[in-house]
Amino acid sequence: MQREILEEKGASNLRVYAVWLPFLGGTQEAAGVSQRVLPDPRVVQYWDGAAATSDWFAENVEDSAAPAWDVYYLYEPDAQWTDFDVPGPLTSSGGTIIGRSPELKDEISRLLQASSPAP
Repeated sequence: MQREILEEKGASNLRVYAVWLPFLGGTQEAAGVSQRVLPDPRVVQYWDGAAATSDWFAENVEDSAAPAWDVYYLYEPDAQWTDFDVPGPLTSSGGTIIGRSPELKDEISRLLQASSPAP
């Protein structure tokens, strides 16, 4: 993601929120090391040891009982986030992140192009 997407897409209006979860041996210490994997200043990183975000996205966005992890959710710049509603509109989602990186890259390119000011 760092090399294939973030380094190629220098747009200052791109934001990434990475949530590290305790799956596959994930620990808070490992999440700290993982922050070196995504050093881009547009990335905000969180450790969620209770996997609350995983449960919330699985239930509210994916309508699934299985935990959500190694997935991405791509929202348009005008997506609304409130205390009570599911954020939207959701543009694209999928996983695994590495496995779906070509689609993610294409969707990010499309959104950045659409949100760029006209010349």
